[in-house]
Amino acid sequence: MRIVVPNAMHFSRHSRSWICTSLVVPALLGSRAFGDTATYQLTVDVTWSEVTHPGLFPPEAHFSWHGGATHSAQTGFWQVGALASPGMVQMAEVGATITLLQEVQAQIDAGLAGSKLNWPWWFCPADTSHAACGEHVVTFEINDEFPLVTLVSMLGPSPDWFVGVSGLSLRSDGQWLKKVLVDLHPYDGGTRSANVFQLFGPLTIPPEPISLITEESSQLVTPESLGTYTFTLLTPPCPADLDQSGEVNAADLGQFLGNWGGSGIGDLNGDGIVGAADLGVLLGAWGPCG
Repeated sequence: MRIVVPNAMHFSRHSRSWICTSLVVPALLGSRAFGDTATYQLTVDVTWSEVTHPGLFPPEAHFSWHGGATHSAQTGFWQVGALASPGMVQMAEVGATITLLQEVQAQIDAGLAGSKLNWPWWFCPADTSHAACGEHVVTFEINDEFPLVTLVSMLGPSPDWFVGVSGLSLRSDGQWLKKVLVDLHPYDGGTRSANVFQLFGPLTIPPEPISLITEESSQLVTPESLGTYTFTLLTPPCPADLDQSGEVNAADLGQFLGNWGGSGIGDLNGDGIVGAADLGVLLGAWGPCG
C-alpha cells in the first residue's frame, strides 16, 4: 500500500491545492506510534482489617505515602534479593518517600525514567480514621519509552515492612493493557529485626536483602494479601485520530495535510510544527484505535 502526500515545499495549506510535484511515502502500517502516551487510574484497595487478619490489625493501620516512578527496563529501584537503597530504607522504616524520589529524579536525569509517582498521604482501610488518610483513587500518565511502573508504600506501623510493585509493565505486544490487578503481599525491607507493629526496633547488621514475607518468615504480619492495586486505562491513546472517529484513516490524513507546516492540530511529536516527523506518527497509527 502507498499513500501519496505532498512535498512540504510544493503544497499550499492556504489554497489547499497541489502546486507541483508529490512525494510518495510508504504507509508504515505495522510500526508503533512514537511517543505513545496513556493515562491510567490507580485504585488502592486496602482490605487489611480485623476480619481479614484477626488479632493482626494494629491501631491506625494504613499504607503510608506512595512513591515511585515510570521507567524503562534499563533501570529499577528495588527487587527481591537485593539490598534496599537509601530511599527504600526511608520508605520502609518511616513511610516517607523524599529520598526515593531523589533517586527517581537521578534516573530521570540519566534518561532511564520518565516521571515521578508521588502521593504523600495515607491510604487507609475502612477501620482506620485519621487526619492523614486521603483519596484511594489517583491518576498518572505513562508513555511507551518508559512503560514500567515501580510503586511502594510502608505498611504502617511496622519496623520495615512494605507493599508495592517493581518494574510492572502496563504494555504488551505494542498495546496498553486495559486493566491490571495486583494482589499486595507484604515485603520485608531487611533493615530492622523487630517483629512488632511499631516503628523502628533493632537494626539488622549487616542489612539483609529485601524478601517476600512467607509463612516460614514467622513475621507478625502474615503473607496474605493486604489489598490490591488496580491499574485501569482511562482513554485508549490515539493522538493521530484527529477527527475522533475511532480510527486513523484518510480523513485524518486530509486534516493533517491541511495543516502542513503549521502548529497545533497534527503536531503529533510535540516539536511545534506539523511536518514529516508527524507524518510517520500518523502512518504508524493507521487503522482502528485502541
